[in-house]
Amino acid sequence: MKKVFIVILAFFLFVVAVPIGIYFSVDEMTRVNLNPFTEEEQWYVQVDSEGIIGEEEQGAVYYELLAINEEGEQKDIEFMALNELKEDAYIQLIVEEEIVTTYEEVQEAEVPDHFNAN
Repeated sequence: MKKVFIVILAFFLFVVAVPIGIYFSVDEMTRVNLNPFTEEEQWYVQVDSEGIIGEEEQGAVYYELLAINEEGEQKDIEFMALNELKEDAYIQLIVEEEIVTTYEEVQEAEVPDHFNAN
């Protein structure tokens, strides 16, 4: 009976507790990337140099810009770009759990109509 208890405990530790511990010990961005159940949202911003809130020596630039989604909802989104983005460029942000995971420049025609109404 004692052996069965030890086997069940070992199974629990390696199958349940260890993965949960690893999941909560990594940073937020890695956690979002590891979780296959996070929902992706697409938001769009137009680059404005006044939205720069910080820069790093290596060239990374932090932005806080007003974003809009396909439904016309608006919110301020903070994200980091690897370098300064082109002024007035339209950027599509992929957001998961309030974290921007990727971004890419898009043409004005790809931006929701709600965006140009503002």
